[in-house]
Amino acid sequence: MNGEARPDLRDQPPPKAETERLRKINDAYDSDPYYRRIWRPDSAASRFMADRKWKLIEAVLRRERIDVRSAWILDLGVGTGMDGARFGGLNVRPERFIGLDMLEQYARTARISHPWMNTLAGDAGRLPFPDGRFDLVYQSTMLSSVPEPAHRSTIFREVDRVLASGGAFLSYDTRYPNPWNPNTRPLRAAELRRAFDGWIVKAWSATAIPQIQRALAEWSLTACRFLESVPFLRSHLLILARKIPGDEASLLRAF
Repeated sequence: MNGEARPDLRDQPPPKAETERLRKINDAYDSDPYYRRIWRPDSAASRFMADRKWKLIEAVLRRERIDVRSAWILDLGVGTGMDGARFGGLNVRPERFIGLDMLEQYARTARISHPWMNTLAGDAGRLPFPDGRFDLVYQSTMLSSVPEPAHRSTIFREVDRVLASGGAFLSYDTRYPNPWNPNTRPLRAAELRRAFDGWIVKAWSATAIPQIQRALAEWSLTACRFLESVPFLRSHLLILARKIPGDEASLLRAF
């Protein structure tokens, strides 16, 4: 713990309508045998995609010289803590890692599964943190579950507010509409460039279409690697938006 106290966190009741919307989506998944089978986190496809995703994330963090070991990190849409556990493997400081989820049962599950994690239930559009608290804000497929433009814009403003100058917003999400899940809306780099005008925004395509990979993975991970090598089959984007002061950002863009 390095002598630093754990943050005092209390669940913040999110909007009831939004909570109910997300709960219905998740209940529909949980009651569908097909989804339970193909989305199992312990399946070969899930493990393969998570490993490839985090290989890219770690490469980007190294290339962009983002040292998570001493950073204050906020994981928006922490879910059951699977990505948080990956951050734990990068030796983050537990007292500086906070996970937030709209659904209280997910925040609670993450706390139980990963006792070192600080998690709470709350709305990403109303973050209970002071200005400039975090060095890195991360989200993975949370924003695609927020289809309403107004709510997304509110979340972007909150990310801007709680990020320190020089901090980064790291986003992993879908870039194509999902015909299997009409409750979602893609997140593209252009949307983040508009939301974070003046920031330095970089994007990398990632993850071949999961539904195809899940059909192939039980038979051949080599086929999955081939799919991922085809750019237009990569259905997700990893986007890094750096909150760099204006003059410094202009200088960096010149190189």
